[in-house]
Amino acid sequence: MSPVIQISAVICTYNREKYIRQALQSLVNQTLPMENFEVVVINNNSTDRSEEEILAFRKDHPELNFVYVTETNQGLSWSRNRGIKESKGELITFLDDDAVATADFLKKSVDYAKKYPDLIAFGGKIIPRFVDGKPKWYAKYYWGLAGQFDLGNEPLQILYKGKFPCGSNMTFQRSFFDTYGLFNTNLGRKGAILLAGEEKELFSRVKADDKDKVMYFPDLEVEHCVDNSKLNAAYLKRFCYGFTKGEKLEVEKAPLGKKISRYLEFTIKAYGAMFLGNLYFFTGRFSKGWMLFRFGWWVLVGIWFK
Repeated sequence: MSPVIQISAVICTYNREKYIRQALQSLVNQTLPMENFEVVVINNNSTDRSEEEILAFRKDHPELNFVYVTETNQGLSWSRNRGIKESKGELITFLDDDAVATADFLKKSVDYAKKYPDLIAFGGKIIPRFVDGKPKWYAKYYWGLAGQFDLGNEPLQILYKGKFPCGSNMTFQRSFFDTYGLFNTNLGRKGAILLAGEEKELFSRVKADDKDKVMYFPDLEVEHCVDNSKLNAAYLKRFCYGFTKGEKLEVEKAPLGKKISRYLEFTIKAYGAMFLGNLYFFTGRFSKGWMLFRFGWWVLVGIWFK
């Protein structure tokens, strides 16, 4: 009898030659027996040396259940949907191509699915690994920029908190996608375009009766590598324009009331950030204040004019 693939770890990659190998290595180091999981890598038209790194890794680890395909439709949502199609596990977990899973990540994921058989999805903490050091201006307002996610140290039914599993730490029962569909391919990053919103939109489809079946487990951890290529004003500006565009696309066909509410929500957040930035600035925290003011301004410009 063939071993059962209990969980599929899907990594979608685009131009991540610097980090893809260590992301894959973290899966080789798992405590879950290797015959019980597979690694599915979706290359989304990388133009750097990502493919060479992936193929060299596969050659070095013939013992690993390894699936490698190229998705020619550009976009993270296209890649994730392809990963769902190519995978075999009843559990599907998505990890970023610059993430590092703790050694017990897959084992804990399988155990939680067994302990709570009614769960349809779950996630946990994403801890930034500041490769080049953490800048002085960094604060909780930039968690999205660094992929940071931390809702505390107690398990909770996450959708009731207005949050959802995201980024490099979200696991689904395969049946979730049968019920609620796949990722919206109009949303999510597309190559170097920092569009967002696909995870939020996906979990917004979960019906009221299923909301208590989506959990956050604090001991389910991954690290997310963040270097200076993301920790600068130019990238933050692109990030703001990208995620506000995603928010607008999500409500593009929504009733007028919901659309107005979304625009007002981000307008208030933008002015709040600019006000706090001024407060920091005039209390001597210049770098933190100036970056936060610009952050708010770029959100405001993004939601109304981009």
